[in-house]
Amino acid sequence: MDSTLTWLLEGDVAIQYLTHRDLLKSSEVVCKALQSRIPEEGFGAAYLAAQNPSGHWGIFYYQTKWTCTHYTLLELYHLGAPPGLSPCRDMVLRMLKECQTPDGALYLTRTKESLDLAVEGMALTYAVYFCPEDPRLLPLADHLLSFQLPSGGYSWDPLGKSADPHSTLCVLEGLAKFQKVHPQYRPQAMALALSAGATYFLDRELFLEHSDPRFRKLAYPHRYRYDLLRILEYFAREHTPYDPRMEPALSWLKKKMSPDHTWPLELIHPGAVHFSLEPKGAPSRFITLKGLMILSYFKELPEALEIKQASR
Repeated sequence: MDSTLTWLLEGDVAIQYLTHRDLLKSSEVVCKALQSRIPEEGFGAAYLAAQNPSGHWGIFYYQTKWTCTHYTLLELYHLGAPPGLSPCRDMVLRMLKECQTPDGALYLTRTKESLDLAVEGMALTYAVYFCPEDPRLLPLADHLLSFQLPSGGYSWDPLGKSADPHSTLCVLEGLAKFQKVHPQYRPQAMALALSAGATYFLDRELFLEHSDPRFRKLAYPHRYRYDLLRILEYFAREHTPYDPRMEPALSWLKKKMSPDHTWPLELIHPGAVHFSLEPKGAPSRFITLKGLMILSYFKELPEALEIKQASR
């Protein structure tokens, strides 16, 4: 494990921060010092430098994939950018002002003709991170809660009757993040929604045998798309108790690990990007960090990879 950790800590400052936060469980002092450098160095600085004079990234909130404001804010969240970062806070506040309707819904396209619950779920994730105090997030959470289907899943289309894993996971991630920040807000409804959403995936064995091979590919960034790594990461981050129905997916993850204890980047979802994070086919620090975090949480790391967490 020492060589793998050394390799992770030789990466971008965002990777260093996430490694200390998620794997080593380092002190707040260590984590804050690294996090404060993300806007000034590496990937974080590059994303911020791509912001237009208008305040947007790309053309608009959801134009174009993947360089738009929405996906750039989502990626800065995933990198662990400081939650008080002004460019991010300012655009979230602007988004809520310009795109939210009285019923809490968010329309991020220029035409405002279609509503996408998956996009709302992703937006709630980064909005509650950068602007946790904003009262407009409460009706957004209410809006998402109201569209859960009897299966426990979500369709991207509010009128849809059949759930899909992409939209379901996007919404669950947003609601889970919201619940952590606002634990006293509709606690029973939140708990029921999150439990039903988890059951939706477990009852379907995490879609391991789905006909779409991309579900079984290691991808980063995952954007809105579902895959096995992403659902396992969600379960680990939400401290979901082990369930035997997770075991085939955990076995899949262990088999994907290379002999040098890293995981490769197998898939990059096509679309416009600000810059390349990592080359396809090469060992991926982002995916390796996630893989180690998942296996560590579920106590499925090989003995040689046991992580010595920092003492507090």
